[in-house]
Amino acid sequence: MPIINVIDEQAGRVISEVSGDFTIEEIVKAISGSVQDPRFRPGFHILSDHTSVGAPLTTIQAKQMMAHLETLSKHLRGSRWAVVTTKAASYGMFRMTSVLAERIPMEIQVFHSHEDAEAWLTSNDSESS
Repeated sequence: MPIINVIDEQAGRVISEVSGDFTIEEIVKAISGSVQDPRFRPGFHILSDHTSVGAPLTTIQAKQMMAHLETLSKHLRGSRWAVVTTKAASYGMFRMTSVLAERIPMEIQVFHSHEDAEAWLTSNDSESS
Protein backbone atom coordinates (compact mmCIF):
# COMPACT_ATOMS: atom_id res chain seq x y z
CA MET A 1 0.00 0.00 0.00
CA PRO A 2 1.46 3.37 -0.94
CA ILE A 3 0.04 5.16 2.15
CA ILE A 4 1.53 4.43 5.57
CA ASN A 5 0.21 6.21 8.67
CA VAL A 6 1.79 6.22 12.12
CA ILE A 7 0.09 7.77 15.14
CA ASP A 8 2.38 9.61 17.54
CA GLU A 9 0.26 10.02 20.67
CA GLN A 10 2.84 12.13 22.51
CA ALA A 11 3.12 14.62 19.67
CA GLY A 12 -0.62 14.49 18.98
CA ARG A 13 0.01 13.73 15.33
CA VAL A 14 -0.65 11.39 12.50
CA ILE A 15 2.49 11.03 10.41
CA SER A 16 1.74 9.88 6.89
CA GLU A 17 4.00 8.79 4.06
CA VAL A 18 2.49 8.56 0.60
CA SER A 19 4.48 7.01 -2.24
CA GLY A 20 3.81 5.93 -5.79
CA ASP A 21 0.36 6.11 -7.29
CA PHE A 22 -2.80 5.68 -5.21
CA THR A 23 -6.54 5.31 -5.59
CA ILE A 24 -9.32 7.20 -3.84
CA GLU A 25 -10.18 3.95 -2.06
CA GLU A 26 -6.67 3.82 -0.59
CA ILE A 27 -6.91 7.47 0.48
CA VAL A 28 -10.27 6.91 2.20
CA LYS A 29 -9.04 3.70 3.86
CA ALA A 30 -5.91 5.43 5.20
CA ILE A 31 -7.84 8.41 6.57
CA SER A 32 -10.54 6.25 8.15
CA GLY A 33 -7.96 3.88 9.58
CA SER A 34 -6.19 6.72 11.37
CA VAL A 35 -9.36 8.26 12.79
CA GLN A 36 -10.64 4.85 13.95
CA ASP A 37 -7.34 3.94 15.63
CA PRO A 38 -7.86 3.92 19.42
CA ARG A 39 -4.74 6.08 19.87
CA PHE A 40 -6.18 8.86 17.69
CA ARG A 41 -7.70 11.87 19.47
CA PRO A 42 -9.84 14.63 17.95
CA GLY A 43 -7.68 17.61 17.05
CA PHE A 44 -4.53 15.60 16.24
CA HIS A 45 -2.49 17.30 13.52
CA ILE A 46 -1.36 15.51 10.38
CA LEU A 47 2.08 15.65 8.78
CA SER A 48 1.97 14.09 5.33
CA ASP A 49 5.08 13.39 3.24
CA HIS A 50 4.18 13.34 -0.46
CA THR A 51 7.73 13.71 -1.80
CA SER A 52 7.63 10.18 -3.28
CA VAL A 53 4.19 10.42 -4.87
CA GLY A 54 3.84 9.27 -8.48
CA ALA A 55 0.86 10.90 -10.17
CA PRO A 56 -0.57 13.86 -8.25
CA LEU A 57 -3.99 13.92 -6.67
CA THR A 58 -6.67 14.58 -9.30
CA THR A 59 -9.44 17.15 -8.97
CA ILE A 60 -12.01 14.35 -8.67
CA GLN A 61 -9.94 12.61 -5.96
CA ALA A 62 -9.54 15.90 -4.09
CA LYS A 63 -13.31 16.47 -4.08
CA GLN A 64 -13.98 12.87 -3.01
CA MET A 65 -11.40 13.13 -0.24
CA MET A 66 -12.95 16.37 1.02
CA ALA A 67 -16.41 14.77 1.00
CA HIS A 68 -15.00 11.93 3.13
CA LEU A 69 -13.26 14.37 5.48
CA GLU A 70 -16.57 16.20 5.93
CA THR A 71 -18.08 12.99 7.33
CA LEU A 72 -15.25 12.95 9.90
CA SER A 73 -15.56 16.63 10.88
CA LYS A 74 -16.11 15.95 14.59
CA HIS A 75 -12.74 14.15 14.73
CA LEU A 76 -10.88 16.78 12.71
CA ARG A 77 -12.11 19.98 14.38
CA GLY A 78 -9.08 22.14 15.17
CA SER A 79 -6.67 19.92 13.25
CA ARG A 80 -3.98 21.14 10.92
CA TRP A 81 -2.79 19.06 7.98
CA ALA A 82 0.67 19.89 6.63
CA VAL A 83 1.49 18.32 3.28
CA VAL A 84 5.10 18.25 2.09
CA THR A 85 5.79 17.85 -1.62
CA THR A 86 8.51 18.84 -4.03
CA LYS A 87 6.43 18.30 -7.16
CA ALA A 88 4.77 21.35 -8.72
CA ALA A 89 1.61 19.46 -9.78
CA SER A 90 1.09 17.97 -6.31
CA TYR A 91 1.73 21.37 -4.73
CA GLY A 92 -0.93 22.94 -6.93
CA MET A 93 -3.48 20.22 -6.28
CA PHE A 94 -3.06 20.53 -2.51
CA ARG A 95 -3.36 24.32 -2.72
CA MET A 96 -6.73 23.71 -4.39
CA THR A 97 -7.55 21.11 -1.74
CA SER A 98 -6.81 23.63 1.01
CA VAL A 99 -9.48 25.90 -0.49
CA LEU A 100 -11.96 23.01 -0.65
CA ALA A 101 -11.21 22.28 3.02
CA GLU A 102 -12.69 25.59 4.12
CA ARG A 103 -16.00 23.81 4.77
CA ILE A 104 -14.26 21.38 7.13
CA PRO A 105 -13.13 22.56 10.59
CA MET A 106 -9.45 21.96 9.78
CA GLU A 107 -6.67 23.82 8.00
CA ILE A 108 -4.61 22.34 5.19
CA GLN A 109 -1.34 23.91 4.03
CA VAL A 110 1.20 22.61 1.55
CA PHE A 111 4.94 23.07 1.90
CA HIS A 112 8.13 22.37 -0.04
CA SER A 113 10.10 21.37 3.07
CA HIS A 114 9.60 19.32 6.20
CA GLU A 115 11.10 22.15 8.25
CA ASP A 116 8.45 24.64 7.12
CA ALA A 117 5.66 22.09 7.69
CA GLU A 118 6.94 21.33 11.20
CA ALA A 119 7.26 25.04 12.01
CA TRP A 120 3.64 25.62 10.97
CA LEU A 121 2.35 22.67 13.02
CA THR A 122 4.48 23.63 16.03
CA SER A 123 3.40 27.28 15.89
CA ASN A 124 -0.18 26.13 16.35
CA ASP A 125 0.83 23.96 19.32
CA SER A 126 2.57 26.86 21.07
CA GLU A 127 -0.42 29.16 20.43
CA SER A 128 -2.66 26.61 22.19
CA SER A 129 -0.49 26.41 25.31
